[in-house]
Amino acid sequence: MTSADWLHSLPVAHRGLHDKAAGVPENSRAAFAAAADAGYAMEMDIQVAADGVPMVFHDDTLDRMTPERGRVDSWRSGDLRGLQLAGTGETIPTLADVLKLVGGRVPLLIEVKAARGQSGPLEAATAALLDHYRGRFAIQSFDPRCVGWFRRHRPQVLRGQISMDYRMDDEEPLPQWQKWFLTHMLFNRLTRPHFVAYDIRALPHRAVARARAAGLPALTWTVRSPADRKRAAQHADNIIFEGFRP
Repeated sequence: MTSADWLHSLPVAHRGLHDKAAGVPENSRAAFAAAADAGYAMEMDIQVAADGVPMVFHDDTLDRMTPERGRVDSWRSGDLRGLQLAGTGETIPTLADVLKLVGGRVPLLIEVKAARGQSGPLEAATAALLDHYRGRFAIQSFDPRCVGWFRRHRPQVLRGQISMDYRMDDEEPLPQWQKWFLTHMLFNRLTRPHFVAYDIRALPHRAVARARAAGLPALTWTVRSPADRKRAAQHADNIIFEGFRP
């Protein structure tokens, strides 16, 4: 297992050190290069392409960030790599591209987004790449099945459970009992994460306090203002930030 010290001490740039006004889009090579140059850890999101390749992209669909439409997992990786991000010269990178770019200079926090709620293929493809990476990294996911996959198949990899107060998200199509379990991170008893990452809007929260009391580092997302930063300092150990430099 790689050292977990950075989870406590090194601020994490959300989707890289992106700056829309400066033409540096989120989850782009330029954003990750800027974070590495500034010495920050960096968070990124990965989706699976139709041919099984892990792509660094946040949304399930291409609509918001590219000129194209449709689901990411319906496109092959070679085609996705040619799509421009937010009208810039940046294009969608693969996870392998980012690993090569960063080259171990700073830690990576990789959020795994299982396609259509299915766990297994993306986790396996991601793990195969990370098996050969020599830098510091951790994976995290909203989906406990993903965290559980890494516990079973790569127990040495730092793994984190992301959560929020699901009462704040009326659009999430989950039964109420499942929202309650996820809000309180009760699946942690099975998946045994090494850290948690919780929505800043819901802090303080007893689930986070319980995790910290058990010795788990707590990160909070997304910190965008002085008020957020003050709240984070009181109720978490580290921040996932954007829009400023801490």
